[in-house]
Amino acid sequence: MNIKIYIATHKEFNSPFDRNYVPIQAGKAVAETATSFQGDNTGDNISDLNKHFSELTVLYWAWKNDLSSDFIGLVHYRRYFAKSQYSIDKYVTNWGETDPVLEDGPPIAASNDFGLLEGDTDLILPVRPLIGNLLQNYGSSHHIEDMYVVREVIKKIHPDYIDAFDYIMQNVTYMYNCNMMIAKREIISEYSDWLFNILFSMKDMKFYKHYDEYQQRIFGFISERLCNVWLLKNRHRLCIGERNMTVI
Repeated sequence: MNIKIYIATHKEFNSPFDRNYVPIQAGKAVAETATSFQGDNTGDNISDLNKHFSELTVLYWAWKNDLSSDFIGLVHYRRYFAKSQYSIDKYVTNWGETDPVLEDGPPIAASNDFGLLEGDTDLILPVRPLIGNLLQNYGSSHHIEDMYVVREVIKKIHPDYIDAFDYIMQNVTYMYNCNMMIAKREIISEYSDWLFNILFSMKDMKFYKHYDEYQQRIFGFISERLCNVWLLKNRHRLCIGERNMTVI
């Protein structure tokens, strides 16, 4: 498969020994400590917005700068998709002078374990945890009023999505979380164009400027919910696969 799976990280870690898994330091443009990994601060990027966008700065970088892969994925340095058929359990501790130094670790999906995408499946997402009402779930951990602002922005720039937004917020009791996905490149492009159009319309607003450091990661939290909105609106033309998540 012509696939690249980008691993969002903010620190050094032992990366999977698979040439199609690519660690990317999120927010490298504003990080206090630079890692040895490639950063999200090259080419067309929003690396300096990492404080508010979290791992989405890596998604944006992949969308804008990886123009050759047929399939693109986003995972985290601690969170991966579980294997279906093919796994890897070797991790690079040091690239050394000639050969990498490896150690054993938990098995995760190898990059060639997503062959469903070469068929009818358009994207693979983490298995949906049950969370109760999606709007109430957001409010249990964040400022529920944020979703009023989100709704007003969607109503203004993507009015055809407002019914899907209302349905998702009030009736759906699951969430595809962590902004993780493996998808056909055209799906990544279409979804990212829609998502960042909404988030960029909000980033200069003042309502979240007083939030604490954790809550200022607002657009990463909002996007976890908006992914479900986009999927519902486009449900009739998408084939979605689900995969368990492995936390290491």
